[in-house]
Amino acid sequence: MENRFNVYDLVNNTIIQKLEEGIIPWYQTWTKGVPLNFVSKRMYNGTNFLLLSNQNFPTPYYLTFFQCKNKGGSIIKGSKSLPVVFWKIIDYPEQDDPNNVYSFPLLRYTRVFNLSQTTLYKPDESEKNSLLINAENIITNMNEKPVIKNNFTSCYYSLKNDFISVPLPKYFNSIDEYYSSLFHELIHWTGSPKRLRRFDKYNKDKHSYSFEELVAEIGSAYLCALTGIKNDKLITNQAAYIQGWLKKLKNDNKFIIKAASKAQRAVDFILGNSN
Repeated sequence: MENRFNVYDLVNNTIIQKLEEGIIPWYQTWTKGVPLNFVSKRMYNGTNFLLLSNQNFPTPYYLTFFQCKNKGGSIIKGSKSLPVVFWKIIDYPEQDDPNNVYSFPLLRYTRVFNLSQTTLYKPDESEKNSLLINAENIITNMNEKPVIKNNFTSCYYSLKNDFISVPLPKYFNSIDEYYSSLFHELIHWTGSPKRLRRFDKYNKDKHSYSFEELVAEIGSAYLCALTGIKNDKLITNQAAYIQGWLKKLKNDNKFIIKAASKAQRAVDFILGNSN
């Protein structure tokens, strides 16, 4: 585990580099699925979803050096690792009263390798993500179901009337495009004051809107990856958004982590996962 650098800067600089290269870290046009830990089979989510998505590897599985070693494998010479972050709870006793302990989370990171960078890699066994779920089941299984209206020609979420507008699937170029659009609006829907209270209906300044769009983009990309959908519908006025995000990222090294955290909460709300 490495902690020599500011973890926020590490994450921030990684995302900035991708965006400046014209690569949207959470955007993919293939059906590889969400990144997974090879040993625990748990999904990497939130910020780690951003850090591990859009990597040029044939498998979605990752593991640490020690996990590889414990499995009897080794890292292929010349392979470069990728960072993943986690929260570590630090306990500090009060000076005047050692029995009174303060606890607070501290962001840390370690490094992982893609399974294809190890001698454990077997293409016929590890290329597919076995945790993919059906897209329509996400809507069907929601504890609180959104009102979805199909009698409109554009996609949006109405905060005032609390409904999602999305055309019928037959009007899209593909079913993947339909679901990627629906998932984007569904993330917006979770931000209602009735649910996760991400935005105030009286606060529609440019910064808040841009941040909310980033949350929706990351959250919908996660749902697309989870369902094996090609996320090939980019946001409207993408270039303008990217430039705005880059400006904010360069001024606030916690911006992307905040957005990823909000997106993860939205996804958990939709999937019914407890926080």
